[in-house]
Amino acid sequence: MSEATAALTGDNGGTGAGAAQGAGTPAPWTEGFDPDTTAYVTNKGWQNPADILNSYRNLEKFAGGSKNLLELPGVDADQAAMDAFYAKLGRPDSPDKYGLKVPDGGDAALADWFKQTAHKTGLSEKQAASLFDAWNEMSGSRLQAMQQESQAQSERAITELKREWGQGYDGQIDAGKRAVAALGYDAAQLDAIEGKLGTAEMLKLFATIGSKMGEPSFEGGERSGTSFGLTPASAKQQIADLKMDKNFMSEYLSGNQDAVGKMKRLMEFAHG
Repeated sequence: MSEATAALTGDNGGTGAGAAQGAGTPAPWTEGFDPDTTAYVTNKGWQNPADILNSYRNLEKFAGGSKNLLELPGVDADQAAMDAFYAKLGRPDSPDKYGLKVPDGGDAALADWFKQTAHKTGLSEKQAASLFDAWNEMSGSRLQAMQQESQAQSERAITELKREWGQGYDGQIDAGKRAVAALGYDAAQLDAIEGKLGTAEMLKLFATIGSKMGEPSFEGGERSGTSFGLTPASAKQQIADLKMDKNFMSEYLSGNQDAVGKMKRLMEFAHG
């Protein structure tokens, strides 16, 4: 028999007194034990009472002390048994005892749902707090990313409008401001409209409304001394219309200062 086999079987190859106290042989100090206890001690290989104490001490070290030993509920455990089990794990008595604080700007209703769900699933106060903080951190990062992307989209839309409206951009924005003031919209309402329509469509909408609010203007939509409501597209259309107006073209070709000045302004807006 090899040494390894001997070690695993408890047979050290000895004879006499040593062999008599090997595996399967009751030790003298177990006299008086019932047969089952004697067999248990013998199978464990305990040679004296100190071996039993050391074994129990090691068990306590492994389990963290007898006060921390906890029996898992069975698969058919009722709610009362589960509640008792969760309480021993550190779950508070009720959802409102978690002590979770909603971050600034956070959703209180969502936080209440989280507490209810954490309590239902048996989370301890420490577990719930850790998960709640991780959730808020992740949500905050996602919200910040979404806001940054929304801001970038808005900036791109404004850049495109500046290209489309050309020198008429400021006039269009002024018209939009006038419409907003007349309608009494606040920043929150405008943000909501922008979220529904998009930046470009919102600005165009209010610019159109503002341009139709009865501002004094020359024939063709041009206001004296300003570029109110004028875009390259509208300027080109006005030029085409004026070229079809025989009276205007007669004055323009004869060098009339008003006609020449008007055409010059329209050309500047139309072609930059």
